[in-house]
Amino acid sequence: MRNVLIVDDDTIVRITLRSLINWEEKGYHIAADAIHGRQALDFIKDHPVDLVITDMKMPVMDGIGLLEELNRFKDMPAVLVLSGYDDFKLVRDAFRLGASDYLLKAGLTEETLVSMLKRMDEEVFQDQQGETGEEKKPVTAIPDSSLLGDMALGKRSLDESFFQQEYLVIQFEIEDFHKVSARFGEDFEEELIKPMIELAGQIPRVASRCIFGAVGPSRYVMLYRITDPGQYMDNSVSACRQLCNVWKHFMNLSVSVGISSPGNGSKDFLTRFEEAGERLRLKYLKGKAKICDPWEKDVVSFEEVRQTGLEYARLLKGLMVGDELSVWSEKKRLFSDLYKMELKAAKDVCLCIICNMAWQLSDNHDDITALFVEEINYYVKIGRLDGMRSLELWLNNFFRWIMDYNAHQTDRRQADMMIRAKRFIMDNYANPELTLGSVAGFVGLNEKYFSTRFTKEEGMTFSNYLTEVRIRKAGELMETTDLKIYEISQSVGYNSVEHFTRVFKKLCGVSPGGYRK
Repeated sequence: MRNVLIVDDDTIVRITLRSLINWEEKGYHIAADAIHGRQALDFIKDHPVDLVITDMKMPVMDGIGLLEELNRFKDMPAVLVLSGYDDFKLVRDAFRLGASDYLLKAGLTEETLVSMLKRMDEEVFQDQQGETGEEKKPVTAIPDSSLLGDMALGKRSLDESFFQQEYLVIQFEIEDFHKVSARFGEDFEEELIKPMIELAGQIPRVASRCIFGAVGPSRYVMLYRITDPGQYMDNSVSACRQLCNVWKHFMNLSVSVGISSPGNGSKDFLTRFEEAGERLRLKYLKGKAKICDPWEKDVVSFEEVRQTGLEYARLLKGLMVGDELSVWSEKKRLFSDLYKMELKAAKDVCLCIICNMAWQLSDNHDDITALFVEEINYYVKIGRLDGMRSLELWLNNFFRWIMDYNAHQTDRRQADMMIRAKRFIMDNYANPELTLGSVAGFVGLNEKYFSTRFTKEEGMTFSNYLTEVRIRKAGELMETTDLKIYEISQSVGYNSVEHFTRVFKKLCGVSPGGYRK
């Protein structure tokens, strides 16, 4: 059994990782979790760990700092990195420091995690076991598709022979990956990645001038060599559209695209790769399964969106958490700024705020398209507004929709937490150490808040609920087994048979012995 340490400052991510799969069945044991790198190091110094799953961005000590410290260990554990879509620079640094692989947080599903652990078993832990006496498999040539994906991630140094002429770097992302991934089982390599690459290779103009590879189950990269200087803009967009149509037709996958500006030589490759990813992140303003290229007119840039997000960070945070007071004061500042601008500039700021809102929803595993029944192209929607007053009115309505939606989602998520809490109680009622605090910690809620919410939703306190579960289970054991009373007492979480007897009689109106008779 391999020991696993989860390192992430986000409680929800830690809980998700713990509960996503049956770790024991896969040969792994969750030894502990930590909220930052320093806490993780303190644990590892006293406990053997085989696999560390760590976030990149954390307080006190981030993922890069943790990797740097782990490199000082005589026996460094395997490290699996968690990242966001905009963290490829950090992922490359992580590989440089010895990380084994990475998982995209937004694409984290049972299937992706199982597939990753299977790959770790075959490629990482198998290597650590040394010689097994079996005949070594012959070394096979690595296909260009794999080399390209590895170079993009920093797993492999750049090969100058790939970049002998001008090129574009294009990124592709499967839409709603967390929903569609279940169709492809546990072996993403065979069931998803390989078919995606093979279908791309069947398109003549892609096969003749492009290299297409995967950087993950949900994300792909293509090197488009420019052999048509006068027409490459239209031709590259046309090739991307044809690829997306093929994947839609044969695999029922919707795919969005981000295209970089031209690059030259290996020195430009990583910059163009990141540029393609940044352009891909602007897709939310156009709708799903769209192509975002550098030649579009009258669109906002990634840098404009990023800067606007920094400028109005308090407004965005208030919208996400439902802070009416903060939103009210920040809206006044926003509209004061907008009325000082030309209408076109004000509309661009509006678009940047919408895109930032989409990013934050995506970071929360949510989707801005869920706000409305129909898909919206925000360039068209905002473009139709004929003045500052109508822009202000529309933005006010949009902010209200966002806050109402987030409030509903928060209620739903917290209701889901109560369901998980009750399941946790049912799985652990036999443990005498089960407490309100341990259940609250499991679902990631403050103990006092959890206690209040539990009482409100269940109509009884946590303590009374746990007692009722234990006594009901005790009654079932008396009806269906020949266990002695003290054995039943221990089986339902009571160390003292006397205390168990008093509680049972109080709740059932009869002693355990009388109930059995």
